[in-house]
Amino acid sequence: MTSPPELAIAAPPEDLCLAFANTRYWRGMEAPTEELHRFEDLIAWCGSRGRISPELMGLARDPLSRNPRRAEGWFAAAIALREMLVRVFKAVAEGKAPEDEDLTIFDAALAAAPSRSRITHKDASFAWQIAQPEPGIGLLLAPVLWSAADLLTGKRLDRVRRCGNDRCLWLFLDDSKSGNRRWCSMSQCGNRAKAHRHRAKMKGA
Repeated sequence: MTSPPELAIAAPPEDLCLAFANTRYWRGMEAPTEELHRFEDLIAWCGSRGRISPELMGLARDPLSRNPRRAEGWFAAAIALREMLVRVFKAVAEGKAPEDEDLTIFDAALAAAPSRSRITHKDASFAWQIAQPEPGIGLLLAPVLWSAADLLTGKRLDRVRRCGNDRCLWLFLDDSKSGNRRWCSMSQCGNRAKAHRHRAKMKGA
């Protein structure tokens, strides 16, 4: 038995919450790079990375079509949730407990997201069936919030890392066999950090 496509959301990747946190990157720089500048950027990200269906996307956007101020409020709320996730998983990566205030914010956001009632099967793939959702940030960011909850309560939480390049600070899951990966990308941040240390060493010689 299947549900209508508009009432199902594809199961999110395990690290989707970290991908959302990383929509602002080079956080160690004076001027970090921002991927989400306006509500339409958020919509595009939720459709491509969060895999929210066009039907659900329409449901989320309809109340905003004649209310730009409300869209701005939703966008600000989404960015605030992103920064909360950054703080939570930064603490985890540093071996610390997240702040109770951030966990309270997260719990409230998760409660506002659609509940996953059961698995549904359609077109050779599986998804989470949801109840009739209410328009809102909880709907748009449901896959992000689900992945964050699953990661926080799962067995791979101790694999959450923050890039060792103090200019990057990207959050990622360490999939290395040894479990001691330091860089989000060895070809990018790892080599840059090594080159920086080499230059500093030569200057001090």
